[in-house]
Amino acid sequence: MLTPPLHVVTAVCAALQSRGAVVALGGSGLLAGLGLVDRVRDWDLTTDADADLVREALGEGQWPFRAAEVRDGGHRIGERFVIETDHEVEVWVGFAAVVDGRVVRFPTRVTGHWRGLPLGDPDVWARVYRAIGRPERAELLKNRG
Repeated sequence: MLTPPLHVVTAVCAALQSRGAVVALGGSGLLAGLGLVDRVRDWDLTTDADADLVREALGEGQWPFRAAEVRDGGHRIGERFVIETDHEVEVWVGFAAVVDGRVVRFPTRVTGHWRGLPLGDPDVWARVYRAIGRPERAELLKNRG
């Protein structure tokens, strides 16, 4: 399996969790954690915590980071933080997408762990992938044995 290094994403999760935030791995990291893909390009974390709490945790962790614009017009994220490291780690605060002209929120739920990382809810992520036009990923999650 090909993944980016774990040290930064694991430390970011711990920093957020130590402040009481629920944080979960989504995207290709979740798919890999479930054994559905064998390559992870970057680490995408979601949380419903306050953006100021996330900003504080990242700042105290001394990771260089920046607030960033959402790249995809279908996403609606309260805040998106990109941690500047040798690989991409993103923290999405208040993840949502536009579906049929309305904003649909996707809550952060932890359903398991993989390599020390909290895994997001596969059912939530199947809905995410349908909403953002990635039905093949939604099907992977739906058909996971």
